[in-house]
Amino acid sequence: METTTAKPYVIREVPGKGKGLIATTKIRKGTRILSEAPLFKLASTQMPQNLLEALILAELHNLTKDQKRAYVALHNSYGQETGVKPIVGIAKTNVLIFNPHKPEGGLFLDMSRVNHACRPNAHYSWNERTGRLTVHALRDVEDRQEITVSYITQGKPRQARQEFLRDCFFFDCACELCSLPPVERDMSDLRLLEVAVIEDQLGRGSGSFHYGRALALLWEMFRVLEVEGVWDQSIPKAYFVAFQIACMYGDETRARVFAERALEARVSMEGEDSPEVVRLRGYVEHPSLLASWQLRAKCPDGLVPPPLMEGEVDDWLWGDMTPEAAVGG
Repeated sequence: METTTAKPYVIREVPGKGKGLIATTKIRKGTRILSEAPLFKLASTQMPQNLLEALILAELHNLTKDQKRAYVALHNSYGQETGVKPIVGIAKTNVLIFNPHKPEGGLFLDMSRVNHACRPNAHYSWNERTGRLTVHALRDVEDRQEITVSYITQGKPRQARQEFLRDCFFFDCACELCSLPPVERDMSDLRLLEVAVIEDQLGRGSGSFHYGRALALLWEMFRVLEVEGVWDQSIPKAYFVAFQIACMYGDETRARVFAERALEARVSMEGEDSPEVVRLRGYVEHPSLLASWQLRAKCPDGLVPPPLMEGEVDDWLWGDMTPEAAVGG
């Protein structure tokens, strides 16, 4: 992972979007673009307005004049008709929660300027170990290109994305993916649906069907993700599912390869200091530490790896990729 010594971006107006982050140099995939501590934290933004306002005012009292000016200059999605006071609306618009299972979040001045795209070129995450929010390039970002992240869970079809963004963020998305011609847009939706179906099948049946079938389903999912041009959390998550399934069958060699690939993808989008990277590195070294280790029958002999030469790993990794493997019981 590369780390920039100076900010590789500027904040400037983006037509139709307000302010955004624009790259000032070519940013390589995996580069840490931003590492930012919160201006302040809030236990939640979902509380009575008078209480939330009091908490925000208390936090603003501790800031410098420049920081206060920067706060009030942030975008506010809550218009006058909503009855939400501007000082509260700014927080509700811009505070990012640290953990999807907890309401606590923080406000980040630079991160608040990063706009959304349904197929973004960057990924953000909260690092509990360092107390900072980081943004990493998912792919190469060209000089003068806008840096974007996704505000939503990946994998939703266009209509669901549009409805969610309209309801939660009060805008109609016109990103590259949402603006595809109708035929291409429909094909994209079908691919995303196929990935969702495979994820559901794996979630419900990974312990009940043949190991070769599970590998075939995973192979098909990665193939579809590649065609769709997806390189986000879907990739390390899918490799971790593959790792879990390999562990269930006691297939240590495959499990280690899947864990290594999950680790490589996670490092690229969160950095070496990510808590998830630390966890995955432990599984790479000791796959059998996973709680579900060899819960099912031992790995079928036909899938035990032979001695492999460099370049042969992918041919072996997925086992039997015949149609029968994907649909068989």
